[in-house]
Amino acid sequence: MDANLARIRHMSVKRTLKALEDRHFDVAYVEDRNEALKLVRSLIPAGSTTSTGGSVTLLQCGIMDYLKEETAYIDWRAPGLGEDESRRLMGQAYAADFFLCSANALTEHGEVYQVDGQSNRISFLAHGPRKVIMVVGINKIVPHLRAAVERVKRVAAPANTVRLCRDTWCQKNGKCVSPSFDDDDLMCHADCGDETICCNTLVMRTQRTRGRVTLIIVGEELGY
Repeated sequence: MDANLARIRHMSVKRTLKALEDRHFDVAYVEDRNEALKLVRSLIPAGSTTSTGGSVTLLQCGIMDYLKEETAYIDWRAPGLGEDESRRLMGQAYAADFFLCSANALTEHGEVYQVDGQSNRISFLAHGPRKVIMVVGINKIVPHLRAAVERVKRVAAPANTVRLCRDTWCQKNGKCVSPSFDDDDLMCHADCGDETICCNTLVMRTQRTRGRVTLIIVGEELGY
């Protein structure tokens, strides 16, 4: 990256880290995905129970392989599970020592923006597991909440629905932006039906319990 652009991006990261820390998130910055994996390994004691939300970032960093091979991983989303077994394992995951995922966007004001289909991932973030670790690529930092909403509508939602083969408006059109998307109606959605919509949202503005959530920002582009 051009040195001048790198300096500007570093300033953005610095602002974001400080804002998150001021809001009682534990924060760290690492240069690349290999360093992210090393840090995650150092944060999770041997024998810990773990679970995850769906995350391209965790896959790219090798964190999913590590969790499945070296921790007591609770895989409530494993292929072939029946609904009853999946729900039973999900109940165990809510009591896990660590829950790991990424974020759809981080704002320079210290907000964490998450969008989910059935709200399972965001429910783990709001309450449940003893510790939460989020690994987030530098590409997901945005100036403010409106930019976070727009980032998901133009980038994250279309890419993830293509990846997951979801029959949504954004999967077919490459964006989820209604004509009424403006400052008065940020959360409007396009033409999805109730059974296909994947836009349940959570804005994490602060942490009442300091130290429950750790955010690791990685100095490369990861995930969607």
